[in-house]
Amino acid sequence: MSPSTIESHLGFIVLVDISGYTRFIMDHKRFGIKALEQRNTRVTQEHAEAIISILLEAVIDHLDDILVVNKLEGDAALFYAVCDDPARIAPQLVDRLQQAFDAFNQKLEQLKACDGCLCQACCERGDLRIKIIAHAGEFMIKPVSRFEELAGEAVIFAHRLLKNKIPSSEYLALTPAMHRLVPQANDFETHQQKVDDFGSVKLKVFYPQKPKVEMRKLPLPWPWQTWTMIRFFAKPRSRQLLEASRRALHQGWSGELKPSTSESVSSS
Repeated sequence: MSPSTIESHLGFIVLVDISGYTRFIMDHKRFGIKALEQRNTRVTQEHAEAIISILLEAVIDHLDDILVVNKLEGDAALFYAVCDDPARIAPQLVDRLQQAFDAFNQKLEQLKACDGCLCQACCERGDLRIKIIAHAGEFMIKPVSRFEELAGEAVIFAHRLLKNKIPSSEYLALTPAMHRLVPQANDFETHQQKVDDFGSVKLKVFYPQKPKVEMRKLPLPWPWQTWTMIRFFAKPRSRQLLEASRRALHQGWSGELKPSTSESVSSS
């Protein structure tokens, strides 16, 4: 690859991570009967994958006009925005990120089809939360085969911050570089975090109100709930398909996606 194909940009790096993903995707009931356990494990994992994909899609749709989704990384999504004047866009971005919790929780509440299923994933979907890291700085965009990769110290720093000791499974954390662009941000608390290779960092953290997700109250689903669940999960959804479709739209293989705010800002 020629070095000239690697471009450096100023803008934002945002990571959205789903809390409780590992337990959610792996946990399943024990029946003491191997055949039942195997079937329940398969159903739980299939439904967990579909639920995660739907929730990630809700967050991506909410941020689609201000951030570009670069790739999905297991239980996380990596976003970026190229911007010549970050101070002008930062307040709008932070406001949109705070609203992302509502978008996530509203979609979680809308998954009523899960009430017709007794698998662990459907029963415990209300325990899922999102964590958001927002950073501002300089990063590189480089083409690798058919993909775009983000690189640079800012990208490494944002990823390192996912492993932190913030005492919550749901928060928006602004790095010092990000907070300097929005010093007037309210409802943020200070959290001192030690980051490998970067030392001690003072984060500004926003804790949203706890969501109220009404779970199934009956011990068993009604027949119509079961039928709704079967129809809902009839079409498999995966994060791989979601990422492929988003990449296709972003790269212009379909004319349905309007230019994002980040693209229009960088071109102005």
